[in-house]
Amino acid sequence: MTTSAIDLRIIEFLDRRQDQYIERLRRLVDQNSGLDNPAGRLACLAQLERSYALLGFQCERVQKPGDMVHLVARRPAKALPGRIAPKVLFLGHFDTVYDSTTTFLGMEQRGEWLHGPGVGDMKGGLVVGLAALEALNSIGQLDAFDWVCVHNADEEVQSPTSRDLIEQLAVGRDLCLDFEIGRATGAVVRSRAGVGRFFVTVHGKSAHAGMDHAAGVNAIVGLCHIVVKLGELADPARGTTVNVGVIRGGVKRNIVPDEARCEVDVRVLTIEEGERVEAAVRELCAAAPVPGARVEVLGGIGRPPWQRSAACDRLIGHFQKTAAEVDIELSAEDTGGGSDANFTAALGIPTIDGLGPVGSGPHTFEERIRAHTLVERAKLVALALLRWQPEGVAAVN
Repeated sequence: MTTSAIDLRIIEFLDRRQDQYIERLRRLVDQNSGLDNPAGRLACLAQLERSYALLGFQCERVQKPGDMVHLVARRPAKALPGRIAPKVLFLGHFDTVYDSTTTFLGMEQRGEWLHGPGVGDMKGGLVVGLAALEALNSIGQLDAFDWVCVHNADEEVQSPTSRDLIEQLAVGRDLCLDFEIGRATGAVVRSRAGVGRFFVTVHGKSAHAGMDHAAGVNAIVGLCHIVVKLGELADPARGTTVNVGVIRGGVKRNIVPDEARCEVDVRVLTIEEGERVEAAVRELCAAAPVPGARVEVLGGIGRPPWQRSAACDRLIGHFQKTAAEVDIELSAEDTGGGSDANFTAALGIPTIDGLGPVGSGPHTFEERIRAHTLVERAKLVALALLRWQPEGVAAVN
């Protein structure tokens, strides 16, 4: 297919600014924004806020409990004769899994790779989204869309204070683009597992392990009974995993432990499986695992499964068609990891995820992205949006 003049303008605009986008990413990555660093998260929010303001977006800081502040940036479309503006939702979080005490600091470029905490998950994606907006603005097409961009501070802990905000702002949107890191293969994401977290605490009774052992209630023994049964809830044939990832209990060898805790990760592919596992966990924890013990359980299925749908597949197919027209290879994958895209897809909003730069190693000290894919993904997003035509809506160009 022959590249149009408008395509070339977008491509040239972005190609000229690759170094600028790398430096923008460096400023975000060099600012720690872990869960224990509310000041650092606010500093990242402020960087994003300035970029949106320069594009004419109205920015709102949404304060939530636990020192959580989220950013909502809006820019309504301008009325154009005979055209209905697509309503677009951008999602992207600026928190990372790396607390302020991490030794994994700053961004470093090694050949074609950019390394650093959050470089892919997902500060690189934030840069991609803004670059696409700037490219559309450069050709006078930003006004042709109705924009809502939500950037949250708590995605890495399952978005407990921002889920309602995301779901509220997703209502009525024609499409949702989430900028999590692109798969190592270059693929985008077309479905995600539902994710649950459970925190199980067994309360027992302390006693001297030698002189008064019978008077104690061993919380660790009780928790062990529960852990075995939790593992039995997994169903590999249905794609359901149950992983006890953390166990803590006891203070000294010669004391009967009066408390033991575990943290459990659950992944499910269907809503029905999520309901089954959650009900089973609560039923299991309702009974004393050993005489005299009491069990407390917190948590649940925090992210609903994103199951493949015709609406999402159509959107992803559109991005793949656009990619082919500009010689970008683009496949789509299913993944067991969750994101905020789970929320929008569960609401029936056509959703695509993994639009961030291509990389690997998120949540590890090996986190990295391919530098050139910052611009490559921004081209894809800008060009695909120009070509997008929701049901009953005229194409923008």
